[in-house]
Amino acid sequence: MVTSTSRDFAAEVQSGERFAFGENWSRFLTVLDEERIAEARVSLREMLGRDDLAGLSFLDVGSGSGLFSLAAAQLGAERVHSFDDDPSSVGCTLELKRRYASAGTRWEVARASALDADYVESLGRFDVVYSWGVLHHTGDMWAALANVTRAVGAGGRLFIAIYNDQGARSSIWRAIKRLYNTLPEPARLPLVLAVSCPWCWR
Repeated sequence: MVTSTSRDFAAEVQSGERFAFGENWSRFLTVLDEERIAEARVSLREMLGRDDLAGLSFLDVGSGSGLFSLAAAQLGAERVHSFDDDPSSVGCTLELKRRYASAGTRWEVARASALDADYVESLGRFDVVYSWGVLHHTGDMWAALANVTRAVGAGGRLFIAIYNDQGARSSIWRAIKRLYNTLPEPARLPLVLAVSCPWCWR
Protein backbone atom coordinates (compact mmCIF):
# COMPACT_ATOMS: atom_id res chain seq x y z
CA MET A 1 0.00 0.00 0.00
CA VAL A 2 1.22 3.48 -0.87
CA THR A 3 0.55 6.51 1.30
CA SER A 4 0.54 9.84 -0.47
CA THR A 5 -1.18 12.38 1.74
CA SER A 6 0.22 14.92 4.18
CA ARG A 7 -3.04 16.23 5.64
CA ASP A 8 -3.88 15.44 9.26
CA PHE A 9 -6.97 13.29 8.79
CA ALA A 10 -7.75 12.84 12.50
CA ALA A 11 -7.50 16.58 13.17
CA GLU A 12 -9.89 17.37 10.31
CA VAL A 13 -12.43 14.86 11.63
CA GLN A 14 -12.14 16.31 15.14
CA SER A 15 -12.65 19.88 13.89
CA GLY A 16 -15.73 18.90 11.90
CA GLU A 17 -14.07 19.58 8.55
CA ARG A 18 -14.37 15.95 7.54
CA PHE A 19 -16.67 12.99 8.12
CA ALA A 20 -15.03 9.62 8.80
CA PHE A 21 -16.83 7.65 6.10
CA GLY A 22 -14.45 4.75 6.56
CA GLU A 23 -16.06 3.87 9.89
CA ASN A 24 -19.36 3.33 8.06
CA TRP A 25 -17.62 1.21 5.43
CA SER A 26 -16.08 -0.93 8.16
CA ARG A 27 -19.58 -1.73 9.40
CA PHE A 28 -20.71 -2.39 5.83
CA LEU A 29 -18.16 -5.19 5.51
CA THR A 30 -19.96 -7.11 8.24
CA VAL A 31 -23.07 -7.41 6.04
CA LEU A 32 -21.39 -7.67 2.64
CA ASP A 33 -22.32 -10.87 0.85
CA GLU A 34 -22.12 -12.42 -2.60
CA GLU A 35 -25.47 -10.91 -3.58
CA ARG A 36 -24.25 -7.35 -2.99
CA ILE A 37 -21.04 -8.07 -4.87
CA ALA A 38 -23.05 -9.46 -7.79
CA GLU A 39 -25.21 -6.30 -7.79
CA ALA A 40 -22.06 -4.16 -8.04
CA ARG A 41 -20.88 -6.20 -11.04
CA VAL A 42 -24.28 -5.75 -12.73
CA SER A 43 -24.13 -2.01 -12.05
CA LEU A 44 -20.73 -1.69 -13.73
CA ARG A 45 -21.85 -3.77 -16.70
CA GLU A 46 -24.87 -1.54 -17.19
CA MET A 47 -22.85 1.66 -16.88
CA LEU A 48 -20.26 0.51 -19.39
CA GLY A 49 -22.66 -1.21 -21.72
CA ARG A 50 -20.48 -4.29 -21.91
CA ASP A 51 -20.32 -7.71 -20.29
CA ASP A 52 -16.83 -7.46 -18.84
CA LEU A 53 -13.80 -5.23 -18.37
CA ALA A 54 -11.32 -7.51 -20.08
CA GLY A 55 -8.37 -5.53 -21.36
CA LEU A 56 -9.41 -2.35 -19.51
CA SER A 57 -7.76 -0.46 -16.67
CA PHE A 58 -9.95 0.83 -13.80
CA LEU A 59 -9.24 3.71 -11.40
CA ASP A 60 -11.44 3.96 -8.30
CA VAL A 61 -11.13 7.46 -6.82
CA GLY A 62 -12.39 7.45 -3.24
CA SER A 63 -12.81 3.69 -3.09
CA GLY A 64 -14.79 3.62 0.18
CA SER A 65 -15.47 -0.04 0.91
CA GLY A 66 -13.63 -1.14 -2.23
CA LEU A 67 -16.76 -2.86 -3.54
CA PHE A 68 -16.61 -1.43 -7.05
CA SER A 69 -12.88 -2.02 -7.30
CA LEU A 70 -13.61 -5.64 -6.46
CA ALA A 71 -16.39 -5.74 -9.04
CA ALA A 72 -14.04 -4.36 -11.69
CA ALA A 73 -11.40 -6.97 -10.80
CA GLN A 74 -13.96 -9.76 -10.96
CA LEU A 75 -15.14 -8.51 -14.35
CA GLY A 76 -11.64 -9.03 -15.67
CA ALA A 77 -10.05 -5.57 -15.58
CA GLU A 78 -6.40 -6.01 -16.42
CA ARG A 79 -5.40 -3.37 -13.87
CA VAL A 80 -7.29 -1.89 -10.90
CA HIS A 81 -6.03 0.99 -8.78
CA SER A 82 -7.99 2.16 -5.73
CA PHE A 83 -7.26 5.11 -3.49
CA ASP A 84 -8.99 6.94 -0.68
CA ASP A 85 -7.96 9.63 1.79
CA ASP A 86 -9.71 7.92 4.72
CA PRO A 87 -7.44 5.34 6.43
CA SER A 88 -10.41 3.17 7.40
CA SER A 89 -11.67 3.14 3.82
CA VAL A 90 -8.24 2.08 2.65
CA GLY A 91 -8.34 -0.69 5.27
CA CYS A 92 -11.75 -1.83 4.00
CA THR A 93 -10.55 -1.93 0.41
CA LEU A 94 -7.49 -3.93 1.42
CA GLU A 95 -9.71 -6.33 3.35
CA LEU A 96 -11.96 -6.89 0.33
CA LYS A 97 -8.92 -7.52 -1.79
CA ARG A 98 -7.65 -10.04 0.77
CA ARG A 99 -11.00 -11.83 1.03
CA TYR A 100 -12.09 -11.99 -2.57
CA ALA A 101 -9.39 -11.14 -5.12
CA SER A 102 -7.98 -14.12 -6.96
CA ALA A 103 -4.26 -14.76 -7.07
CA GLY A 104 -2.49 -12.72 -9.70
CA THR A 105 -5.07 -9.92 -9.73
CA ARG A 106 -3.39 -6.60 -10.58
CA TRP A 107 -5.04 -4.50 -7.90
CA GLU A 108 -3.18 -1.74 -6.07
CA VAL A 109 -4.58 0.09 -3.05
CA ALA A 110 -3.27 3.41 -1.75
CA ARG A 111 -4.06 6.18 0.68
CA ALA A 112 -4.15 9.44 -1.24
CA SER A 113 -6.30 12.45 -1.99
CA ALA A 114 -8.03 13.38 -5.23
CA LEU A 115 -6.67 16.88 -4.55
CA ASP A 116 -3.10 15.63 -4.87
CA ALA A 117 -2.53 16.49 -8.54
CA ASP A 118 0.99 15.08 -8.60
CA TYR A 119 -0.17 11.75 -7.20
CA VAL A 120 -3.07 11.39 -9.62
CA GLU A 121 -0.81 12.35 -12.53
CA SER A 122 1.73 9.72 -11.45
CA LEU A 123 -0.85 6.97 -11.91
CA GLY A 124 -1.01 7.42 -15.66
CA ARG A 125 -4.16 7.05 -17.75
CA PHE A 126 -7.07 4.64 -17.32
CA ASP A 127 -9.83 3.32 -19.52
CA VAL A 128 -12.40 3.74 -16.76
CA VAL A 129 -12.19 6.34 -13.98
CA TYR A 130 -14.88 5.86 -11.35
CA SER A 131 -15.65 8.28 -8.52
CA TRP A 132 -19.14 7.85 -7.11
CA GLY A 133 -20.32 10.30 -4.46
CA VAL A 134 -16.79 11.40 -3.60
CA LEU A 135 -15.48 14.59 -5.18
CA HIS A 136 -17.87 16.99 -3.43
CA HIS A 137 -16.47 15.78 -0.09
CA THR A 138 -12.87 16.82 -0.87
CA GLY A 139 -13.28 20.50 0.06
CA ASP A 140 -12.40 21.62 -3.48
CA MET A 141 -14.66 19.73 -5.85
CA TRP A 142 -13.59 21.51 -9.03
CA ALA A 143 -9.88 20.94 -8.42
CA ALA A 144 -10.56 17.27 -7.64
CA LEU A 145 -12.65 16.92 -10.79
CA ALA A 146 -9.90 18.51 -12.89
CA ASN A 147 -7.36 16.09 -11.45
CA VAL A 148 -9.37 12.92 -12.04
CA THR A 149 -10.42 14.06 -15.52
CA ARG A 150 -6.77 14.08 -16.53
CA ALA A 151 -6.53 10.42 -15.49
CA VAL A 152 -8.95 9.39 -18.26
CA GLY A 153 -7.12 7.89 -21.21
CA ALA A 154 -7.92 8.43 -24.89
CA GLY A 155 -11.32 6.94 -25.56
CA GLY A 156 -11.79 6.28 -21.85
CA ARG A 157 -14.81 6.96 -19.67
CA LEU A 158 -15.32 9.00 -16.52
CA PHE A 159 -18.14 8.01 -14.17
CA ILE A 160 -18.90 10.42 -11.33
CA ALA A 161 -21.79 11.28 -9.02
CA ILE A 162 -21.78 14.59 -7.14
CA TYR A 163 -24.25 16.48 -4.99
CA ASN A 164 -26.20 19.27 -6.65
CA ASP A 165 -26.27 22.64 -4.89
CA GLN A 166 -29.80 23.34 -3.65
CA GLY A 167 -29.00 26.70 -2.13
CA ALA A 168 -30.32 27.21 1.41
CA ARG A 169 -31.21 23.53 1.79
CA SER A 170 -27.63 22.49 1.01
CA SER A 171 -26.30 25.08 3.48
CA ILE A 172 -28.55 23.69 6.23
CA TRP A 173 -27.37 20.12 5.62
CA ARG A 174 -23.74 21.28 5.59
CA ALA A 175 -24.26 22.88 9.00
CA ILE A 176 -25.94 19.73 10.35
CA LYS A 177 -23.08 17.54 9.13
CA ARG A 178 -20.50 19.88 10.63
CA LEU A 179 -22.36 19.83 13.96
CA TYR A 180 -22.55 16.01 13.88
CA ASN A 181 -18.78 15.77 13.40
CA THR A 182 -18.03 18.07 16.33
CA LEU A 183 -20.41 16.40 18.81
CA PRO A 184 -19.20 13.77 21.29
CA GLU A 185 -20.29 10.23 20.40
CA PRO A 186 -23.23 10.02 22.91
CA ALA A 187 -24.81 13.17 21.48
CA ARG A 188 -24.77 12.06 17.85
CA LEU A 189 -27.69 9.64 17.96
CA PRO A 190 -30.11 12.23 19.41
CA LEU A 191 -29.10 14.61 16.62
CA VAL A 192 -29.70 11.95 13.97
CA LEU A 193 -33.12 11.16 15.45
CA ALA A 194 -34.03 14.83 15.70
CA VAL A 195 -33.17 15.40 12.04
CA SER A 196 -34.44 12.19 10.47
CA CYS A 197 -37.38 11.46 12.77
CA PRO A 198 -38.60 14.72 14.36
CA TRP A 199 -41.96 13.16 15.29
CA CYS A 200 -40.10 10.65 17.50
CA TRP A 201 -39.73 13.42 20.08
CA ARG A 202 -43.43 14.34 20.28
